[in-house]
Amino acid sequence: MINGLQLKVCGITSAADAQAAVGIGADYLGFIFYPNSPRCISATNFDAMKTQLPAGRKVAVLVEPSTVDLAALGVMGFDCFQVHFKLSTPVERIREWSEVVKPAKLWLVPQLPPTLDVPVDILPLADTFLLDTFQAGKFGGTGETGDWSKFQRHQTLQPQKKWILSGGLKPANVIAAINTTGAKFIDVNSGVESAQGVKDHAKLLELALVLRSRME
Repeated sequence: MINGLQLKVCGITSAADAQAAVGIGADYLGFIFYPNSPRCISATNFDAMKTQLPAGRKVAVLVEPSTVDLAALGVMGFDCFQVHFKLSTPVERIREWSEVVKPAKLWLVPQLPPTLDVPVDILPLADTFLLDTFQAGKFGGTGETGDWSKFQRHQTLQPQKKWILSGGLKPANVIAAINTTGAKFIDVNSGVESAQGVKDHAKLLELALVLRSRME
């Protein structure tokens, strides 16, 4: 945590990057298990690096997983499960995810077109919701900034939920994003990379310095 702001660094693919992220104050480390992502790692690779990882909380990032896959990752030491899904996904399937990992550990990430909000019928199924930039056919990781006013509206209308702001955040725009949305929890990925899946430790440090300068 950086002066009251929670931070997740996503797309971690190496123990060195995990150490750097925790070193600048990251609360959560995100590991992507979606084969179409350039930052994807396998369960085998994660298991191999697990003993080298710092003590920060770990998040498994998945796209519309089966309950079998979700349960399998559930025994690997993850603290939370970030699940991306199309808005057309049946509520019954989302409820199954919630039953497998429980609402306290489930982070739901609906793929929201510009004119639509998070459906009210899925709100009880998770304690945490992450809003990422919408791009048809993609599940996050675009590097483009999202709809900050939509995030602000959701956080204001549903204060009992934890809301995570994601999408194109980087040292150059993170202060504007926080000031505009009132976000208390942010997620960064491509904005602190030197290449896809490779974190730039200087950019991570810059991000932390920018956030600390705002809070002082």
